[in-house]
Amino acid sequence: MNKKIVALLVISFLTISVTNRAQQRAVRTGVLPFYDAATGSTKSRNARLIVSELTEALSRYTFIRLIERSRFKELVREIELGQTGLIDDATAARVGKVHGLQVMIVGTIHRDKVTARAVHIETQRVISSASVTELSGVRALGGKIASGIEVFLAKENLKSLRNDSPEIDLRFWVSGISRGGFDIMPGRRGRIKIGEKIVFRFQSNQSGYLTIVDIQPGGDVVVLFPNDSQPSNRIESGRLYSIPSEQDAFEITVSEPVGTDTLVAYFTMKRVDWLDRKKLSGKGFWTVKQNERLATARGFAVTATKLKRNEWESVIIEIDVER
Repeated sequence: MNKKIVALLVISFLTISVTNRAQQRAVRTGVLPFYDAATGSTKSRNARLIVSELTEALSRYTFIRLIERSRFKELVREIELGQTGLIDDATAARVGKVHGLQVMIVGTIHRDKVTARAVHIETQRVISSASVTELSGVRALGGKIASGIEVFLAKENLKSLRNDSPEIDLRFWVSGISRGGFDIMPGRRGRIKIGEKIVFRFQSNQSGYLTIVDIQPGGDVVVLFPNDSQPSNRIESGRLYSIPSEQDAFEITVSEPVGTDTLVAYFTMKRVDWLDRKKLSGKGFWTVKQNERLATARGFAVTATKLKRNEWESVIIEIDVER
């Protein structure tokens, strides 16, 4: 019986230092006043109540370390005295940098709709955004924002694990089997349209063990190799491998959502348990359970620091998935 597995491919990472942030326990975060469109300020009862409830909701997550708003009282006063009270991403990033934060939460209230976004201080990128249509849904809003921050941290931690061993030559690329065929190689950003069928290929000059992971924009960390069809991640030197192989009874089709997908392949000359199967679920390709995303990324970082430079190699491929 044939079995078809559809892999959703979309990820984006930011590079950071392994020794610094890869092992950080919590991201330093601040919550700025929310702008209430109904009153044209941040002083309304709803605005203050929502910020209070959101702060309480975010404090439940161990990977978020909230900084007391009293630390930036002067800024709050300036905002409240301003003509609009609106805070753009650049302002939020500037404030966060002054106070040594890594993420700032800003938001707005339009009638019963509350929108929040988390701004990464270093890049001024919005790393998480969400909204709820009822004022009573602030706790759920906090959960959505926290989930986005967790995904961001997991991506950073995994992509930061870069190593170029002088003894290992790992080749890893993506082949499209439509449009006459095409290859996407490391170092060159590729493009793939939704609906196209692809194959992952890899080869090493050394025998050893390979793990390939993919973090999707919704937060799922998908393990492409090993998998149910190929449960052993042992590979032999000189042999060309494919996912799926010619013997596999499934195919991989690129699907929603659109965005930038980053695949990371880790090769080690000796067996290393990068992944704990107890933290994975699903059939076909395994997925890291939601509450284990960040723990898994940190586990990779800890494992990498225990390896010698000549013992492991990593390769990254970035792909823009388009309609």
